[in-house]
Amino acid sequence: MLKESEWNTINSILLDLYTVCGLREVASKSLSILRLLIPFSKGYFIFLDEKMEIDSGSSVFTGFDDESIDSYVQTFYQKDYLQYLYSFTSESSVYRDSSMIDDKVRTETDFYKFFLKPCGIPFGAGIVLVKERKVLGVFNLFRGENIGDFSEKDLYILNILKKHLENMVSNAMSHEDAGDRGMFALFRAVEDFSLSSRESDVLKLLADGFSNNAISELMNVSVSTVKKHVYNIFNKVGVNSRTQLLNMIYTK
Repeated sequence: MLKESEWNTINSILLDLYTVCGLREVASKSLSILRLLIPFSKGYFIFLDEKMEIDSGSSVFTGFDDESIDSYVQTFYQKDYLQYLYSFTSESSVYRDSSMIDDKVRTETDFYKFFLKPCGIPFGAGIVLVKERKVLGVFNLFRGENIGDFSEKDLYILNILKKHLENMVSNAMSHEDAGDRGMFALFRAVEDFSLSSRESDVLKLLADGFSNNAISELMNVSVSTVKKHVYNIFNKVGVNSRTQLLNMIYTK
């Protein structure tokens, strides 16, 4: 099904992915370089915590505006029909929306009518990542009408990649202690200062020492957008610099 050149591209992609560490880096890199093989309009790589809720600090969205991301995280994640896969998926699995649910049923769901359709992305496909019967996260790609639905070839490529992504995510999670004091302080700050999901993403990267330019690349947004988020965080927390921000969060 694949040409030699496409197999070579897959090998190059995997070699590139195995050089990164950390959930956010795996997510950002995966979404960026998979375009070489599978064209898509928008996508996300979300990771789930022990309560099966989205870990906004590690998850990555591409192609979506901030309002759509907040809308998905806060409302439509719970309405996403992928939720139905969680209860009976015992291993990492590839799916295509149009094959998973009959279109007459799918297009009548709130998730389709009030999220996918307004975002202009009626077609979806991806991978539910599962390790030892635990759902780790979801790698989801979307297409608009101009590109069309995902092909059998696209699903074949996702099937090649699924075990690799499962291993990368599992290894990254095992090296990240989400329960340490520093991470708890960040989560508490998000709640205490009512930060949006995107501001939460920026805060975590600020805490990790990334510059505005680096954050721009990791989040796939402009530097001016990053500066806007930083400004909003400073205003909400009541500080004027990164040093004051981190001192406030970690000593609160």
